Amino acid sequence: MPRSEPESNVNAPESSALFPQTAARLSEWRADPDVLGALLVGSKTRGHQDALSDDDLEVILTDKAFARIAPADCHALLIEGEGPARRIIYDAQLTSLADIGRKARSPFDLDHWPYEKARVLLDRDGRVGRAVEAAARMAPEFRRLRLLHATIDAAAAAGRAGKTLKRNFEAAAHLLVARGALALARILFALEGRWVPLDHWIEPELDTLADEARVAPLLLQALATLRPEPIREALDRLEDRLAAEGVPRPAERMRLFLELVHVSRVAERAEHGLW
Repeated sequence: MPRSEPESNVNAPESSALFPQTAARLSEWRADPDVLGALLVGSKTRGHQDALSDDDLEVILTDKAFARIAPADCHALLIEGEGPARRIIYDAQLTSLADIGRKARSPFDLDHWPYEKARVLLDRDGRVGRAVEAAARMAPEFRRLRLLHATIDAAAAAGRAGKTLKRNFEAAAHLLVARGALALARILFALEGRWVPLDHWIEPELDTLADEARVAPLLLQALATLRPEPIREALDRLEDRLAAEGVPRPAERMRLFLELVHVSRVAERAEHGLW
């Protein structure tokens, strides 16, 4: 859930505190009546920050103020230094309350994952915090369908990759393994009611899962070796957990596959499937 912090971040660990330049810019936004709120998202909210990290912000404007801004101007960026010393201080996306509301209904992980641990830096009337909480939440029915589709997608990708390797189509098999690994990631995070992270944070985010079956290392092994066997083993380890969630066991999955690919479920498949 999003957390609210004072503008100065005085209680935050130094490594996750806002840069002074960011805090100064936040003060300017606070004084602007068109600004409803501001969020810190990105690596500093997840504990993944390092020497390369900047302050990733979202600045929420009133709908009218946002409508007046050209798309190319919906961005505020501060870069200091040149050459090897060049670094981004803050990278702020200007958005609206309506857009965050839209994200709450989106099937795309990128529209939700940043809000899971967003820090609310400014919220004038409570609406921003409520919108962020809604955007971070995974609805139970969406989670159920994600588990069904992702299980079929992961199994199908691993099976197709195996056949493709026998045909000596290495590149095609690698693509299928990557698809299968993505489906497996959807399973692992959905089991905990969470969204799949941005690709460049997949490794540290996998480390935050409970993962009692130790499936995350198999996902990384599949990506590193580009072979389907780790995906198959991962699904074997998850069989009982998935069955408890209502996902059919392997002997019954052909019927599930036929149901999911039926024309009556094309809209659902567009939200949940890889193909």
